[in-house]
Amino acid sequence: MQDPNPDGSALEKGMWIACGIATVVFVLRVAAKCKIRQLYVDDVLMFISWGLTLSSTVLLTLSVQNGFGSDLLTLPTKNVEHILKYIALEVPLVTISTGLARCSFVVYLLGILGGNKKYQIALWIAMLLQLAANIVSAVLPLSICRDDRILWNPEIKTTCGNVVAVVHFSYFSSSVNTATDLFLAVFPTIVFWNLNLRLRIKISLILLMSLGLVAMIASIIKTTKLKDVPSVTNIGASGGVELIRWGFAENLIIIITSSVPCVRPLLISSVQKLSSAARSRSYELSSAPYSKGKSSSAGAGHIYDRQAASGQRDDCDSIEQILRDLHRP
Repeated sequence: MQDPNPDGSALEKGMWIACGIATVVFVLRVAAKCKIRQLYVDDVLMFISWGLTLSSTVLLTLSVQNGFGSDLLTLPTKNVEHILKYIALEVPLVTISTGLARCSFVVYLLGILGGNKKYQIALWIAMLLQLAANIVSAVLPLSICRDDRILWNPEIKTTCGNVVAVVHFSYFSSSVNTATDLFLAVFPTIVFWNLNLRLRIKISLILLMSLGLVAMIASIIKTTKLKDVPSVTNIGASGGVELIRWGFAENLIIIITSSVPCVRPLLISSVQKLSSAARSRSYELSSAPYSKGKSSSAGAGHIYDRQAASGQRDDCDSIEQILRDLHRP
């Protein structure tokens, strides 16, 4: 049976898959932080951000079930009202979630780079500016009219402020987000490049900390779709699908990329344990007929493990531990 709303269904499935990936990464983040006993405010902020995103995805599902993704002009009035109502709620939630996710990453950076006063000032300014812009951008559409039901019911009689100003501020807010993503990607890169670290460690840290460039690209694309936001005065075909898609994409990318640096030590440690177990098993199989050889191989295995542990210890350390060791006298 052909899906009557393929665009909406594809959007819904894609967002739930992305939300699932973000959930897995977030759980790994918490596990890694618990392992090194470093659960802090950044993790609380990310949890709130993830919760808001999950709530928004539920609202997205409800809007798709009412026909979002198809031509709103062909839908019953009641369905259109439900769609616009759900969108009026989910967009602010995603917007605030995105701002909090960036705040989480900034707080994380403050924890590892905040010893420098100039770094602290730059990071605090970036965090507060984008958070304020996102909060205003989320609240403004809901407060521009005396009766917010006008957002989904055109029959409501009320007075509104300057709607054009709301749209203009949305562009400003998106520009701030894009600039912040660029800053948060470039800033750690410059800092880590000037540190006295092994080149391999330096490059791996720079790559991890600059993943926000992907979110910046999503933010730019989302900005180009702002004119398509569905409303009582803009219920055209399915242009709003792209805006919602890239709004969610920006949000989920930030949640994922901001958590990946925290997961690094857990992943490397797990891979090294699996590799060590495989080597031990290989020694046992290859030296089973020879007890003396087995002892020698096992000893060689232990020596190899000790060498790997001493030579590559910082590979599986958290970024915080690497920097702490770097500045230790």
